[in-house]
Amino acid sequence: MVTKLFRFYFSLILFIGLFSTAAHSQDDNPYGDLDDVEAVQWEDLMSEADLNAILNAPPMSHDFYGWEDQLSGGSPEEDAYMKALQSFDVNPEVLNKRILIPGFIVPTAFNDERMVTEFFLVPFFGACIHLPPPPPNQIIHVTYEEGVSLENYYEAFVVMGELTSQVVRNDLANSAYSMNAEGVEIYQY
Repeated sequence: MVTKLFRFYFSLILFIGLFSTAAHSQDDNPYGDLDDVEAVQWEDLMSEADLNAILNAPPMSHDFYGWEDQLSGGSPEEDAYMKALQSFDVNPEVLNKRILIPGFIVPTAFNDERMVTEFFLVPFFGACIHLPPPPPNQIIHVTYEEGVSLENYYEAFVVMGELTSQVVRNDLANSAYSMNAEGVEIYQY
């Protein structure tokens, strides 16, 4: 119940912030009908098994050098956790829907004006750059023909478009999801 209420208020805040009449009039709305857009959270992209494995991760200490060295393997919890960290399993309930999701941009292609036209959308800053990438089912490969100006890698963006399960493999990361973005805006907290 609390999660449903949080999602409702989160969606409401995002829609008011991004698509209010102060920001866009009805005539200026480049996104079309917004009635069928669903605000999603990153955990909504994971399969139920992967989400359970991550939430029930084996205990690890931060006193040692590598977290991977602490996993000896063999226990069902460790095996499920390690599988979830590499998973391409998608949640069919979010596929082929127009969604709105906040995240951070990791550029993969630019146009002649140095606008980002292809990127990975990731759930936390530094993913794929300074830290190991999230699981493929926590990465969305986004194409945005219009391009977005990325002046600050620390800024979060909200991306809207239809989510598909097209796998994209890249030297930087692998994604289980893809999207042709209809809009990309700086996330307003």
